[in-house]
Amino acid sequence: MKKESSKKKSRKVLLLDGHSLAYRAFFALPDTIATTKGQVTNAVYGFVNMLLKVVADEEPDSVVATFDGPLRKTLRYKEYPEYKAGRPPMPDTLRSQIGLIKEILEAMGIPCICVEGYEADDLIGTLARRVEEEGSRALIITGDRDMLQLVDDSVTVLLNRKGISEMDKYDEDAVEEKYGVPPDKLVDIVSLKGDSSDNIPGVPGIGEKGARSLIQEFGTLENLLEHKEKVKNKRQKEALKDHQDQAILSKKLATIVKEVECELDLPKVSLGNWDTKRVLELFEELEFNTLATRFLRFAGEEAPGVSGAKALTREFKIESGERIKVWERLIKRCEKGGHLGIRVAISGEGFCDARVVKAAIAYEDRVILVPGYLFQGHEGDGEPFECLKMILEDENISKSLYQAKAAYLALKKIGILTRGVELDPEVAAYVLDPTRNSYPLQSLAAKFLGEDIVVSGEVAQQPTFEDAEVAIDDSTLVQEAASVYLLTRAIQGSLEREGLSKLYQEVEHPLMWVLAHMEENGVVVDSGKLEVLSNEAGEAIAKLEKGIYKEAGHDFNINSTKQLGKVLFEEMGIPPIKRIKTGYSTDASVLEELKSDHPIAGMIVSYRELTKLRSTYRNALPRLICARTGRVHCSFNQAATATGRLSSSNPNLQNIPVRTDFGKKIRDAFIPRHEDWEMLVADYSQIELRVLAHMSGDENLLDAFARGEDIHRDTASKIFSAKPSEVTAQERRVAKMVNFGVVYGMSSYGLSRRLGISTEDAAEFIHAYFKQYSQVAEYIEQCKKSGLERGYAETILGRRRNLPELKSRNRRIKELGERLAVNTPLQGSAADIIKLAMISIAREMEEKQCRSLMTLQVHDELVFEVAPGENKVMSELVARQMSGAYKLEVELKVDLSLGPNWGSAK
Repeated sequence: MKKESSKKKSRKVLLLDGHSLAYRAFFALPDTIATTKGQVTNAVYGFVNMLLKVVADEEPDSVVATFDGPLRKTLRYKEYPEYKAGRPPMPDTLRSQIGLIKEILEAMGIPCICVEGYEADDLIGTLARRVEEEGSRALIITGDRDMLQLVDDSVTVLLNRKGISEMDKYDEDAVEEKYGVPPDKLVDIVSLKGDSSDNIPGVPGIGEKGARSLIQEFGTLENLLEHKEKVKNKRQKEALKDHQDQAILSKKLATIVKEVECELDLPKVSLGNWDTKRVLELFEELEFNTLATRFLRFAGEEAPGVSGAKALTREFKIESGERIKVWERLIKRCEKGGHLGIRVAISGEGFCDARVVKAAIAYEDRVILVPGYLFQGHEGDGEPFECLKMILEDENISKSLYQAKAAYLALKKIGILTRGVELDPEVAAYVLDPTRNSYPLQSLAAKFLGEDIVVSGEVAQQPTFEDAEVAIDDSTLVQEAASVYLLTRAIQGSLEREGLSKLYQEVEHPLMWVLAHMEENGVVVDSGKLEVLSNEAGEAIAKLEKGIYKEAGHDFNINSTKQLGKVLFEEMGIPPIKRIKTGYSTDASVLEELKSDHPIAGMIVSYRELTKLRSTYRNALPRLICARTGRVHCSFNQAATATGRLSSSNPNLQNIPVRTDFGKKIRDAFIPRHEDWEMLVADYSQIELRVLAHMSGDENLLDAFARGEDIHRDTASKIFSAKPSEVTAQERRVAKMVNFGVVYGMSSYGLSRRLGISTEDAAEFIHAYFKQYSQVAEYIEQCKKSGLERGYAETILGRRRNLPELKSRNRRIKELGERLAVNTPLQGSAADIIKLAMISIAREMEEKQCRSLMTLQVHDELVFEVAPGENKVMSELVARQMSGAYKLEVELKVDLSLGPNWGSAK
């Protein structure tokens, strides 16, 4: 129980266990958190994030940070050289951040204490004693449970439970409830059970439960040893006799020292003596915009001249969109110029199901909340709806619209053609940093604004339509509209500073509307063909099942990785390649490696491919047919890939196999909307290799493309020293794999697996390739070097991908970074080019008033539905715009084909 204290607790002192918290942050957050220059900052970010949160929550009067001295110079190490033996050394990427953490702490006026011969625990123990002596309270923040022994009526511990954000608070009662003994008895428990993390030996054979029981009975280790004959458990009694000295040593090692000589004048330390300018300079250098804002919030200051460092409060009033006077006032404001920030709440996903639930429009200091009934059937007063329609359709009224493509399509379905959109914060944020998984408004506001947005005002309960799936409530909606309004200038400024405005304005922004029209167009899918295909696949799957069971010797669940692993690696005796926590890995890479020597592995690969395709495109695809239009409306995802490529969903077109017979048959089911229409497929030929020739300037590669040679055959002739006419199909296959693989960092091991050859032969092919294409080899090394120096890779249009992986000390991660440094300029530039082509094609089709439609985009391929009489004009238009989308040193070759469906045209 807590003891009553007569001491007056005049101050609260926060004591930070520096090394423990830095380690926690480092391992809780990925080391891909880094600056654009490649400095890994995960530990710094996590540490400071935690500190600002605790300071805000606990409001301490002073803060002190402690750090370990050199391990081999500590008293415990001298006492017991095996102390903490076996612990891996501090990772270099963490070591490089400890100095940054200390630099930030010092700029914040927080002393950093380190005394040779002692660990941070001992310094905290000493400072906690001093705090208690001066009649104050100590709050210790640590990830080390050893600190709990310091808890008393003046000392509380905040212990990291998980990562850096979740903490448990321990006072005396909490410790006793958790461990069954008072805090000062915890070292006695450790002296018996030991501590594997610190290599404290303890007493063999006595674990946590036994140690707790003994201390509860005997009170202390000393009393236990003095009366060990009274121990009832014979095994424990013998262990205590045999290891008494070890138990005493263990208690000495586990006990935190409280008398370290430390020059810190604790009463004079107070929170608030920070150097604001220096803190913000460090945060800006480390690209901690959000943390800079949070620091200023509790500091109560502003920092003019330091970007990303203002903490402002903006107040918006809510007004109801039901009232005509509100719209009249807004229209008058719009006539005078200005800008609107719009957030539309949508229920359902995709073109077919999406519908507008409600919306909010922010401008200057107000947010208009537009209720759902104004959109659904225009019930009630029609004047506000007409005002809304007029404002949204006026291209002279500047607007920002979050997730503009989805909002545009949902609004168009109810007769509103949104015009005048200047910015979509989601897509613009993607241009600035394409490596993020998502771009939620709240996150964007925190990053680019650093503002507390206050929305005030009361709105009466709004009429709603039945069964509305409202994914966003009124308060959130108005907050987000205000964020959209404020984000416009902030994000535009960032685009300008980073030199990315042109990429957004000339590529990504106009592309939004092209994709919107493609989603609206949709494509017809022949359900009958899919049914036939499903039956064929079912027969093939059944045949594969029989073959697999025959190889295995019995039936089993092929879809169970556990059963499959047992069959392959235990029953059949195949040497396992990779193990995972739950047993043997049977992933695609493992099976691909095995299939050349073990037929069952190849059968399983085919079985998985067929069952997945059958499930995805036979069972799921018909359910995606919109009842209203009779077509499938694929969603094209513009802010999803780090390279700049588009992706698709519902269905995912990229997953349809290109070279398999089954994949072609799936494409056969995609047909034009009218019987007399045709499908036109336009495909860039080897665009990434052409980009490579352009960027590397390799004379042999440029010459091959200039002569119009089959590039793979030409490469094979060089690698195998043969005439092009004498190159065999296998040699061309090897060259093709080298062409596409080596330039993306494929190793000799990877190439050997793909081709089913030895690593020695693969290494020879790679060597021969780079001997013939020496400037390609130089280009690859330059990409790696440039990526390391600049911290990012860049495409021909200036699209950037940050590469913190290149600074990683983890070999696997660094090698990934090197592959990305080479791959991004090539794949990303190819993505840039086809986007330019799509925009140009769409514009010319509109100018010529073509009835034909652009419907699909997959990697380097565009698919059109061509109206009768437009075959010639569309073929010429598409070929010209695609080949002329960007001027390379080599020709951009486009393969065109027409057919009654996608598969036959392909």
